[in-house]
Amino acid sequence: MPYICPMSFFLKLFGIKKETANVTSPAKRLKVLPVLPLKDTILVPGALLPLLVSNSASIELVRRFHEKNEPFIAVGIRNSKSANTDIWESIFRTGCLAYIVKLTENDNGEVSIMVRGDHKVFLESKVETSPLLKAGVIYFDDDLGVTRDVQALVHSTVQALDQLARLSYHGMDSAIAGMAKIRDPLVLLSTVTTTLPLPVEKKQQVLELKSLADKFSLLHQVLRDELDILETSSRITEKAKGDISHAQREYYLKQQMKAIKKELGESPETENEIEDLKKEIEAKNLPEAVKKDVDKDIKRLARMQPGSAEYVTVRTYMDWILELPWHEQSEDELDIARVESILNEDHFDLKRPKKRIMEYLSVKKLKNDMKGPILCFTGPPGVGKTSLGRSIARAMGRKFVRISLGGIRDEAEIRGHRRTYIGALPGRIINGMKTSGTTNPVFMLDEIDKLTRDMHGDPASALLEALDPEQNSHFTDHYLNVPYDLSKVLFITTANVTDSIPEALRDRMEIVEIEGYTQEDKLRIANGYLLPKELEANGLSQFGISFDDEAITHIIRHYTRESGVRNLQREIASVLRAIASRIARGGEPVKKVDIPFIEESLGAIKYLPDARKRTRIPGISTGLAWTPYGGEVLYVESALVDGKDEMILTGQIGDVMKESARIGLSLIRGMGIVLPKEKTLHIHVPAGAIPKDGPSAGVTIVSSLYSLLTGHVAANNLAMTGEVTLRGIVLPVGGIKEKVLAAKRAGISTVILPKMNEKDILEIEPEVLGDIQTVYVECIEDVLNIAFEGNCQPGRGHLPGQDDKTANSTVGVS
Repeated sequence: MPYICPMSFFLKLFGIKKETANVTSPAKRLKVLPVLPLKDTILVPGALLPLLVSNSASIELVRRFHEKNEPFIAVGIRNSKSANTDIWESIFRTGCLAYIVKLTENDNGEVSIMVRGDHKVFLESKVETSPLLKAGVIYFDDDLGVTRDVQALVHSTVQALDQLARLSYHGMDSAIAGMAKIRDPLVLLSTVTTTLPLPVEKKQQVLELKSLADKFSLLHQVLRDELDILETSSRITEKAKGDISHAQREYYLKQQMKAIKKELGESPETENEIEDLKKEIEAKNLPEAVKKDVDKDIKRLARMQPGSAEYVTVRTYMDWILELPWHEQSEDELDIARVESILNEDHFDLKRPKKRIMEYLSVKKLKNDMKGPILCFTGPPGVGKTSLGRSIARAMGRKFVRISLGGIRDEAEIRGHRRTYIGALPGRIINGMKTSGTTNPVFMLDEIDKLTRDMHGDPASALLEALDPEQNSHFTDHYLNVPYDLSKVLFITTANVTDSIPEALRDRMEIVEIEGYTQEDKLRIANGYLLPKELEANGLSQFGISFDDEAITHIIRHYTRESGVRNLQREIASVLRAIASRIARGGEPVKKVDIPFIEESLGAIKYLPDARKRTRIPGISTGLAWTPYGGEVLYVESALVDGKDEMILTGQIGDVMKESARIGLSLIRGMGIVLPKEKTLHIHVPAGAIPKDGPSAGVTIVSSLYSLLTGHVAANNLAMTGEVTLRGIVLPVGGIKEKVLAAKRAGISTVILPKMNEKDILEIEPEVLGDIQTVYVECIEDVLNIAFEGNCQPGRGHLPGQDDKTANSTVGVS
């Protein structure tokens, strides 16, 4: 079969006559030519190149010049590495004068052309860009003489082509074999350079070189490089095929990639990552039990494909292991005097928690390996429980971590999710340890009494292990699934009440009660802490503003009613904002804030002492109640109404309080006091929107009934608390300090307390009590004698089961 060379093949393919293809350069060289930019191929003099033109501007160019019988254009290739979008800036300057041999328009609007390289040109300058890119050109004449060196290089090039044909280079074995039979050096050079898929930059270098020997030398070197890559790839393929099964295509591709990397002297990226991970794990010096599990996961990681979901899961787990602190810890400040000074600087009073921290540091100074205690600060809102934890961390030189437990109902929030779940993460405790970066932070679990439970589990039970000093050295998070030591952590929890904390969890904590502040305490806190803080926050520090003590006391008495100081801080901030607004409008700042300015800024008084006014008529008595937000004054009102019911109870009274009311009625009847016929007893506790319950209103209910049925009015400066039994014995109750403080805020001077609560009063500082008189009683008749100033009539009947000793019990006054 006769051989058809590529040049003849192209001529026959496009129906071009021999004489047309050999059109010589125009006699008069054109100095300005339209430029056709090429993207992935190149044209050299003497070569035929088929092109598919799809760019609208380029289609317009070739169509216009072909129709005008001006088929000469300049062809240049764009630099693929250039980031410039401008055609002129991105095109190589050395190009080729091309002759449009044939033009064919396709149905889809594209144009197919055959161009023939005519002469090497240099694109010297841009002449115009619209509507077509035109450039001034300079013509170059290369040294194309065929020397012995050229013939030797041609021979070597033909041998390289034969080898590429045997290895089926890009599936062009037959075409390459045909090229190898070309004997004309110029035709061989132009055909190989134009046709083979060699690197475009190398083809451009062939075009730019001036001598034929240099051109063939570079072309031969490029062919040898392609041949080396092809041979290496073939060898790698054969090696990979011998190691694995033909059915494992995915694994085969991975092995082939490894072999390629190895042949090039490079380590695979994944292997480098695994090696780096091993080094980081080694440097972390993990505990032996943890390191054993981590090593297993690293081996699994090495066998996985990097793009798989399991790989990402294990890699994320490794990141958590590396980011957690295992041995890092901060140095404790064991200077007891310095710690005490910092705590006093940040918080007024709070003697119990401060004393407990001093004890902890003192023991730690003597015994360095002691386990951290689990402290629980309980008290009403606004007394400084949360901020005290931050101060403790600062005083001890430790990191501080706080998480809020309010409303958490999922056990996984505490102990994390299993790694089998998508998007699994560790729980809040482990996340807090990662945030702190040390193994001994001060870790505050805020609002522990607000935990809830549902179908997702019981988060309070999940805290049992973490908050047990005997167990938390091996705390296990579901996500980590390895033991983690929490024994060096100083856990502090906060709660408003302890009743809602499960017994097992409460047993693991040391309860430290923080009582509410007295009026004097609030005055000192306002002057020493709140005012400087709010002056700074409102940008008024430089104006020398101060408050009268009477002004602050006025805010405390008439604009706030709380155990803490949170609302007091808000009201002070409101006054300062009023001053800031005045200054911003161009007015003069108020240097001394007094009571009139307070009322001008805060508006009408919110709270007025009304205990004395509300007890002026029979049937009303004043009690004291404890709430999670501090002590409150509680009024019990009784009235007789028409009806046949024995008793009506209103005011959202709970079951325990209802029982106290029934006991009170029995006690009144036992004293010989008879209810009028056709009358119903109605007992109401005001503030009906607020639920109320508990036994401490027993004596108050009895006093209210006695006042109603005898017509005596209770003393207007007196309040009481205590549980009463059916025998008339007064039993002790809780929250004594909060109740006494509530009485003091309400302007009450005398408080009746159960005799067995006398020990609680002894724990209250005398300055807190102030001028309040406390009276201790053992039976209900003592209460009535004090409340009604001796108007009780025990002779009208003894209480049920009451003996003479009880009836004649003494009353203690302090």
